[in-house]
Amino acid sequence: MTDTSAPGAVRAVVGDPDELLDRADRAPEPTEFVVTPERLHRRNLKRRLAERASPRSSLRLTDATAIAAELLEAAGAPSGTIDRIDRLKHIEALLERDTAANERLRAAIGSDLTARIETIAAAHSRVAELTGWDERRLDALSSVADDLPPVARQDTEDIVAGVRALERGLIDRAGAVHSREPLLSAAADALRDRPALWGETFPAAERLAVAGVSVVDAPLTELLGAAAAAGVEVTLSLRPGTGPAIVDRLPNRLEEPVTLDADDGRARPEVLTAAELVADTPEEEARLAAAVVAAHLRGGASPSDVLVVARDAAEYERALERAVDRHGVNLAVWAQLPVEQTIPYRQFAAVCAVLGRDELTLDELLAPLEFHWVPPAVDDADATPWPLDTDAVGDLRAALASTSESEPEAASLPEWGDRLAAAVDDGELDPASADPLRSFLDWAREQPDTPEPAALHRTFEPLVAAGRAVTLPTVFASDAADLGRTSRYARALSRIEELLTDARAKYREWLDAGDVPRSWLAIADLAERVVTTRPGRREHANAAAVDVIDATDAWLREAPHVVAVGLVDGVWPRRPESVFPEALRQAVVAGDSAAARRLAVPGRWTAARERDHLASGFGAATETLACTRYHRDREGTERERSPLLAEVPTRQVDASAAQSLVATGTLPDALGADGGGAR
Repeated sequence: MTDTSAPGAVRAVVGDPDELLDRADRAPEPTEFVVTPERLHRRNLKRRLAERASPRSSLRLTDATAIAAELLEAAGAPSGTIDRIDRLKHIEALLERDTAANERLRAAIGSDLTARIETIAAAHSRVAELTGWDERRLDALSSVADDLPPVARQDTEDIVAGVRALERGLIDRAGAVHSREPLLSAAADALRDRPALWGETFPAAERLAVAGVSVVDAPLTELLGAAAAAGVEVTLSLRPGTGPAIVDRLPNRLEEPVTLDADDGRARPEVLTAAELVADTPEEEARLAAAVVAAHLRGGASPSDVLVVARDAAEYERALERAVDRHGVNLAVWAQLPVEQTIPYRQFAAVCAVLGRDELTLDELLAPLEFHWVPPAVDDADATPWPLDTDAVGDLRAALASTSESEPEAASLPEWGDRLAAAVDDGELDPASADPLRSFLDWAREQPDTPEPAALHRTFEPLVAAGRAVTLPTVFASDAADLGRTSRYARALSRIEELLTDARAKYREWLDAGDVPRSWLAIADLAERVVTTRPGRREHANAAAVDVIDATDAWLREAPHVVAVGLVDGVWPRRPESVFPEALRQAVVAGDSAAARRLAVPGRWTAARERDHLASGFGAATETLACTRYHRDREGTERERSPLLAEVPTRQVDASAAQSLVATGTLPDALGADGGGAR
């Protein structure tokens, strides 16, 4: 096997990520760009190079959009994309129009298009992945649709017509390179028009590698082909599940006359024999997995030696944390933080509602205090035990409800101030108990009615600081040994700080464009779009915790002991889903026609990506490998063993050994000192 592809060739390697590591070297400037789909994959790559004591100054770890943007900037062409929030805003405006294309979308998706905006945006993205909006590939997609059953054909044609109109509308409103897909295609066009552009932009970069991917979509294929034709050595480091199919179809998809040097070997990477443990319910499965982790730690393994992987780590977070609590084990769950569900964000939204509404119900008035509002710069002499506990808020609610029985349900802030004073005068509330709400009312009246963008930081930065100084220690004092609530709260505060910056910039843009009124309610709506569009990862620099990660994020990771959870059909693998008809998805994935083979296969359309995840998760184990599953879900429905387990060596642990593991912490033989090592 050659170390690199020849200039003008695209080389593919399947199931051997280590060969990428072998090319790392010292260099005054990076000579090879390495594109990975996830930031965490770049982190894993850096870790593996550090473990091997390999230099990496010859490698620049990046993503394809950064390369494309630099090429276009060097060519003097537009390179500025818009973020997903703006894209959804434009799509929403386009869907509100009375057009023939929107009528076709309604026929396929439903009458209320704006209510299905996420679904429609996903369909738009799928067509971009399949075709890169190239007319020849769009014709190929139409050709595939022509061979479908009548209903599936009509639905496909309606959806494609609708999203093509959306793409034209986005270009009119936001420019030709509004997002990743047209950006990559434009960079490919620039390279094809001027092959010397690569060397002018990246004088030292002779090689380009794409690593750890389960899909090479049409725009990325265009860029890789154009780079190869410009003399760049291009290597695809593919995963074992999806890699062979990608290699088979690349000759049909590459536009340039390049030579495909594929070294896929078709041999699956070796993995350890997995000890398979079976439980009755998901909760019992979590207890089994927790017992395996605890037993390894008692046996002398450090937390960094044990790794828990799942198809979706977030789905197992609560069950695993409850299960390991009895063992005194700490977990670091690397899952997307649902910011909109955290107390700091709910406080932010509640404060915006108070500041933005002319009249408030009692529940709306007290919501910020329920969600730990603390006044900025709390005075040491302040007798109030900030943040207020549930009982204190309940006392305020009861007193104000009693005083307001004959009053309208909603009232303005000054009117609520009067009602609070009346509750004190009537003896419904003692003055000390009224002080916290009075402090909040006084603070709220000081905030601007029509906020400028800078008001976000002026108003909320002091509240975040107070939350960190006052509330976070309170959360810590009442937290469990694993400090899970403290970690979540601290991460949420950090995300609120990021939210202020993101929302402020977007609020300024939208104000300048006349898209929103100057109001706190507009800020609240915009902030909700930001947190639901850009969820943050919780990353723990905690050597005392066992990592729980999505299996795909185990790519290039190694650990002596791996526990894989959720090996249940329908959980892992997950059923492919899409707004497009199943018949179309099957035809594209099968690639039985010349037209279908010209199209990229979206990762969400094939179960092969699930095999990639399994290979990454199982392949991380170097000494022992355990996998767990359950028989019945929480509704009592019987669930089958994952079909993916038929593709790897397993040895089932009998019920008595599994019970002994949970009861006494005794590892089954397959996971003992001499077990699990056979490959």
